[in-house]
Amino acid sequence: MLRRRHNFKSISADKAGTHCPLYRFWGHVMKIFTGICLFLVGAIIASHLYLAGYFSKPIPPEPAPPTAEIPKQPAPPTPAPVAPPPNLQSLSAGLKANKELKAETEADPIVDRQIRSAQKELKSADIATRVDAIDQLAAYPTKSSEQLLVSTMQTNNNEEIRISAVDALSSVRNPNKITVSALVVAAGANNYELRDAALMTLDIYINREPYGSKRTKMILQNLRGTLKRKQLSSLAREDIADFISEHNG
Repeated sequence: MLRRRHNFKSISADKAGTHCPLYRFWGHVMKIFTGICLFLVGAIIASHLYLAGYFSKPIPPEPAPPTAEIPKQPAPPTPAPVAPPPNLQSLSAGLKANKELKAETEADPIVDRQIRSAQKELKSADIATRVDAIDQLAAYPTKSSEQLLVSTMQTNNNEEIRISAVDALSSVRNPNKITVSALVVAAGANNYELRDAALMTLDIYINREPYGSKRTKMILQNLRGTLKRKQLSSLAREDIADFISEHNG
């Protein structure tokens, strides 16, 4: 029996496809494609390394220019403490008080001359001249002028002169008991203007004093005694009572 001979070499080559033209073409294509891919990957890696500065030399920083040394300045001297300015209001008040005290206690030739001149004018027949003399005594509130004003208030027959003397007594800073008693008597006068002027001067005295002072108590006590006078008019009694009530008497 005859057997058919097979060409195993050609069959195995055909099965492997090594001698197939299409296979060889795709093999070349794959090699080219693989090369292109490898080239692109290498290019990408190289570009990243370049951007990261791997291939460039680091540039050393430029040295800073030398700075000139600034000489130390000596510390400024400490200013001497300045005294606070004086309180002008306190100084003014002190000078005024000293002036008033001097006018009441010390003998001044000019003041004495003015008081003597006013004393002569008080004897004038002209009412205006006597009123000016009273104003002059009020400008120099000494013990001498206080006595002249009290005497004028008690003895003068002219009501205008008496009222002017009562008003002038308000300038006396430290009235004595005689002055206070004379004003309390004037506060009970029937003449409304004289009574009002006396109470006004007594009010000024009380307002200058600290609350509950000895002089304040004396004024209010004398006014209470005046209320007991039977000959006191109802209007005068009412004015004095209001004054006492106003000062918490």
